[in-house]
Amino acid sequence: MRYNIQMRKLRVAVLMGGKSPEHDVSLVTGKGVVKNLDKKKYEVVPVIVSRNGRDWQVKTLTQFNQLNFKINRGFKDLENNGKKNTSFSVPININPSPDVFFIAMHGPFGEDGTIQGMLDFLGVPYTGANVLASALGMDKIAFRKIMEYSKLPGPQWISFSKHEKIPWGKINKLGKTWVVKPSSQGSSVGVAIVSQKSALKKAINQALKYDGQVIVEPYIKGIEVSCGVLGSTKPYALPVIEICPKNEFFDYEAKYTPGMCEEIVPARLSEKLTKKIQQLSVAVFKAINCKGFGRVDMLIKNNQPYILEINTIPGLTPTSLLPQEAKAAGISYSKLLDLVIQYAIDNSK
Repeated sequence: MRYNIQMRKLRVAVLMGGKSPEHDVSLVTGKGVVKNLDKKKYEVVPVIVSRNGRDWQVKTLTQFNQLNFKINRGFKDLENNGKKNTSFSVPININPSPDVFFIAMHGPFGEDGTIQGMLDFLGVPYTGANVLASALGMDKIAFRKIMEYSKLPGPQWISFSKHEKIPWGKINKLGKTWVVKPSSQGSSVGVAIVSQKSALKKAINQALKYDGQVIVEPYIKGIEVSCGVLGSTKPYALPVIEICPKNEFFDYEAKYTPGMCEEIVPARLSEKLTKKIQQLSVAVFKAINCKGFGRVDMLIKNNQPYILEINTIPGLTPTSLLPQEAKAAGISYSKLLDLVIQYAIDNSK
């Protein structure tokens, strides 16, 4: 049954931080969520997960509001990797138990199905995609295979692991400029665009620091767009947003540094192309059985959309795309959070 939030406040634990290069981004997302959740409807419990992933700090709103989070220009590598941890606390120490967990954790361990599996084990509702959809959204190789199976358009690509030799012959067939990506990261962590083989090898080695597998695809110079999707049983697309980065592409710096990117919503596209992108975005959302909310990134060249990836936990920072798209659709930030929470509760039935 639906929670009647007029009878009592829902207790919402907002998970942020975590063991990921996107730790800082997640903290800013979490702070945005905590700030904009309607306090008349929700009892909000901020929970900060440390960089080592083991320490969970439950804060009061007063304590939390005194904290100042900042996204650095460059992301940080994982800390304490391979080191023993001196302390360990678990989320069941959150008392009383939350009605729902709002996951504001990006990247590995937060967006890849790991935290979702733990919350499934605990038997509590949580926002966003389930374990499988989260894993498929994060793993670019698995995602590309599903797109091909579903006959959804994407760029050419090849993949290989750190245990294999670099397939130069296949790479040469992709063109003269390449995009190199680790298979399982977000926020453009470890992504590079290169046009020389010496630089390509360096980019591959850098990507392999973040994942045991790497994707190489041709560089497509076109219009960058993104389209948010909301819902579960009947998902629907938000207005398309056009991304105009000042860097070569929408990299980590352009995403999180004010003034490094201009976003235009609705995107400057024809009505026909806009509708096509929205339809493709919903098709991608359904193909991996995503729930609640998501955001699909694409490139457009010669009016042909190329699907790049889906973000199953889109950013909710002040410069993030999804809140801008929702606003263009007449959905305030607080209302967007209401919808995401209601979808989580509905999906838990």
